[in-house]
Amino acid sequence: MNIGLIGCGNISDQYLTNLPRLPGINVRACADIVMERAKARALEYNIPEHLEVDELLERKDIELVVNLTIPKAHGEISTRILNAGKHAYSEKPLAIHRSDGAKILESANNMKMMAGCAPDTFLGAGIQTCRNLIDKGAIGEPIAATAFMVNHGHEHWHPDPAFYYEVGGGPMLDMGPYYLTALINLLGPINSVSGMTRKTFEERTITSES
Repeated sequence: MNIGLIGCGNISDQYLTNLPRLPGINVRACADIVMERAKARALEYNIPEHLEVDELLERKDIELVVNLTIPKAHGEISTRILNAGKHAYSEKPLAIHRSDGAKILESANNMKMMAGCAPDTFLGAGIQTCRNLIDKGAIGEPIAATAFMVNHGHEHWHPDPAFYYEVGGGPMLDMGPYYLTALINLLGPINSVSGMTRKTFEERTITSES
């Protein structure tokens, strides 16, 4: 399968390192709103072409596009990918608004394309072992679970922490999908949601390297 990639930021390193290891997968082109960044990734990973986003979506030989843009662009870009007649796989979250997620699924259905989204970590050995034990009744019927992410703040360690505090960022949309995906896989779908929040610091200073 020939694939393209949109979004050549930090996370693209992991994808471009691992995608060539998958049999039958050929990365044909990459794109970014910053062409210099797309060119750099193409040179680094021996990708045949670096293109504008529109150019990549017009390519007839590309069957699937990986969406690695910033979270607030996921909904728009994934919908454009599908409407261009290509399968779409997006980094998490699928979208930052429920309505945008619904548009993605609607486009996939209308275009007879497939839409997928990270994380796929629930397919790993740890969660699958838990799934197997639950199915066997090894611990009885699970009735509750907890999940935590605790740190002082992304501004101390993330290579590009500013986006974390913009629309589409934050722990729920950035790290939450890992925990929620695991819990849904193990316990089943969500019936209701409640939440609380607080602002810990009025001002944060970025000390990590960009």
